[in-house]
Amino acid sequence: MPLYLAFIWHMHQPYYKDPISGKYLLPWLRLHAVKDYLHMAEILSQYPRIKVTINLVPSLLSQLLDYLKGEAVDPAMELGFKEEWSEAEKEYILTHFFSINHERFIARHPRYQLLLELRPYVRQAPNLFSSAYFRDLAVWFNLAWTDPNKLESDPLLRALVEKGRNFSLEDFGKLMEKHREIMAGIIPLYRELEAKGQVELATSPFYHPILPLLINTENAHRASPWLTLPSLAFSHPEDAEEQVRRAIEFHCTLFGHEPVGLWPPEGAVCPELIPILARRGLSWLATDEAILARTLNLNLDRDSEGHLKSPEILYQPYKVQIDGKSLTVLFRDRFLSDRIGFVYQYMDGYEAARDLVNRLLAIKDRLPKDRPYLVTIILDGENCWEHYEHNGDVFLHNLYRMLSEEPEIECVRVKDFLERFSPQETLTDIATGSWINGNLETWIGEEAQNQAWEALAQVREDLVNWQKNYPLADLETLERAWECIYRAEGSDWFWWYYSRNVSEQEQIFDQAFRGHLSGVYTSLGLPVPEWLSYPILRAAIVAERAPSGFISPRLTASPQAPSDWAKAGYVKGSIGGAMRPSSQLLNGLYYGYDPGTLYLRVETSEPIGFIPLSVYFVSPSADKVNWQFRHLDERVETANGFAWALEISPHEPKAVLFKAEGQEVWHPVREIHNLACSEKALEIAIPLNYLGLEIGDTLGLILVGEKGGVLERLPPSGVITFTLREKF
Repeated sequence: MPLYLAFIWHMHQPYYKDPISGKYLLPWLRLHAVKDYLHMAEILSQYPRIKVTINLVPSLLSQLLDYLKGEAVDPAMELGFKEEWSEAEKEYILTHFFSINHERFIARHPRYQLLLELRPYVRQAPNLFSSAYFRDLAVWFNLAWTDPNKLESDPLLRALVEKGRNFSLEDFGKLMEKHREIMAGIIPLYRELEAKGQVELATSPFYHPILPLLINTENAHRASPWLTLPSLAFSHPEDAEEQVRRAIEFHCTLFGHEPVGLWPPEGAVCPELIPILARRGLSWLATDEAILARTLNLNLDRDSEGHLKSPEILYQPYKVQIDGKSLTVLFRDRFLSDRIGFVYQYMDGYEAARDLVNRLLAIKDRLPKDRPYLVTIILDGENCWEHYEHNGDVFLHNLYRMLSEEPEIECVRVKDFLERFSPQETLTDIATGSWINGNLETWIGEEAQNQAWEALAQVREDLVNWQKNYPLADLETLERAWECIYRAEGSDWFWWYYSRNVSEQEQIFDQAFRGHLSGVYTSLGLPVPEWLSYPILRAAIVAERAPSGFISPRLTASPQAPSDWAKAGYVKGSIGGAMRPSSQLLNGLYYGYDPGTLYLRVETSEPIGFIPLSVYFVSPSADKVNWQFRHLDERVETANGFAWALEISPHEPKAVLFKAEGQEVWHPVREIHNLACSEKALEIAIPLNYLGLEIGDTLGLILVGEKGGVLERLPPSGVITFTLREKF
């Protein structure tokens, strides 16, 4: 009997459409559509023995239909069609139009690489550069986000690549027409692959909400009892059910049948979810191995090679029966899923594919021979390919070819496996949590997240009260208002309010979230409350103050910070924290910069020479990153990972700068001796170019100290994030 393997590729984008203007605030749905969604299906179609499940979030598909109808306009389209740009628009282009992996997608095109190298000079004097620079950049950004196979095979796209420079408005228009052509092929090809029996199409709740938190925000305490929750509770299981109902109805309209499977957003589940999904006719859902471990109250231990010591526990579906309703639940192999998501991008494509197949064969050898077993690999089917050679082609072609030729492994659609083999184990409960550390902390618990939940709860309450007062209100009006609520319930808004997720576009996400809430009032013809005009503050920065001007301090390490540091940002140490008690080693951190240098001042409560200190830097534009502190078993979830680590040896005194090489590998690149140290203070100057930074970039940092096995960090949770401004 072969080892059965279920790939579930999850395709998702937030709802970017502004409810008031109708414009799309960000271009990522279109760009991933032309780079990834058709690409994934086209590769799969070449390997008929490979059967997979593709999970399509309805909010993604509904926006795709908007583009196909010509009703969607995003900033990367709008700016590309302009002949002249304002100063603000030029800054937007310079900031956002290099937002793709530099090594894999920019460096392979010499003209695009030159535009990147010229960016610092353009920022200093944008009016000295002709409109050709910005026109070329607008075309290259949209061109580079196009599937490389299309750039090589399509005559028009190949001609644009060969032209390389001095693009015209007509060129940009032709590129946008080609984008619409690519997008138009996505849904028909998915339908075709499903009809052939090669793909199963699954769904998620319509706007991708965290279902356990919609059901009740108090559910977060089950995995994290210490978590501070919103003062205004949100408890609306009816909304969870409505998000699922709408998803099933939409899926049926688009594909001609109801889905039988569902990926709950972020793999987030709770016991109350099982009856909701079962009542809607769904047969299976999938979540993470951490949920199974917590449900069974055991550890899924692995050996030094990453193989499970008791593989039979994970590699089978379970029947979960609660309140008289039952559903089959699959638990994904996190280790294998993460290797595709984060590790194999740094390996040769053939070697990476061979590694995965060998690991699957090792799993088969270790499993008992008493029953069929199913390995479930689930991950985002779009974002990781940006970091792979040729958009993931080399890896995926080798993987699908090897699996097609391997008699010991059979790739299956989830529904087909479950029709052949019923679950042999039954659970009467399921833990509450998600694929991230088995809890819900990524979407609730910090100040900014809690503010967002409170805002959502308040606006929803206002809508319900208005509806009670106007029972004969126009149904179309009410539908528009409720649609805004459901959009605001999406997981992504709360994800970006989390301090550990850093992006240059956080303000846009904040604007989008508050825009959906404001849309409730405009739909009802009511004035928007003033408080919705104010950005939701990021608790991430936890700063007493942000930088207020350039600094170029003398490095003296005086016991008290001199006036040289007056305009620096400052974060104060705090006793205790959500994650662990604090020993208060770190009293405070000053941080500031001038156009060429970053300055840090660390103040401690104990002699600094005996405290190992490190600073970890998050750079959204970094090519390679790590997600773990050096020498410490502490993984930190950030959107971008750590690009650099600075280890400070006060007693020498010197610091060593390490560059991330991926796979939790660090490479020492420089020693820094420009620092000063006293008993309880340390000051250091780091040239910005050492960190690959320039004015205009965004930087995140975490200070870490350790003593006696106790790890302490500033900020206590999250990341200090700031933009290196050109002027104050």
